[in-house]
Amino acid sequence: MDIDRYNKIAKNKKTFKDVGTPSFLPEIIKSQYNRGYIERTFIQKANDTNSAIFEIPNDTSSKYISNPFYICVTLDWRLTGDPIDIKKSNRVSLQIASEVIPKISLYLPNLLQFYKK
Repeated sequence: MDIDRYNKIAKNKKTFKDVGTPSFLPEIIKSQYNRGYIERTFIQKANDTNSAIFEIPNDTSSKYISNPFYICVTLDWRLTGDPIDIKKSNRVSLQIASEVIPKISLYLPNLLQFYKK
């Protein structure tokens, strides 16, 4: 291929820009504390188990579930009760979720996140 032609094509080539995934942290409301748990949804790039893990709102999970470039997992996160029981419950949720996203426990080291007496 002629170098001038290559430079012309390369100059006009549109590039993909990763707009990123916005950070999300759920805001827990009273009814969720009354229920005792929330559902949390996480995504990761499908082709890289070392890529960043993002928490997303549950209502946007459908666009990632159908996207082959992402893996998606939803887990139950316990909020109330005895702290020891909460840690056990959340650890089990993480173990189940780690079958889909292996390093999710690194993203959620605080098993008492959002805990309320």
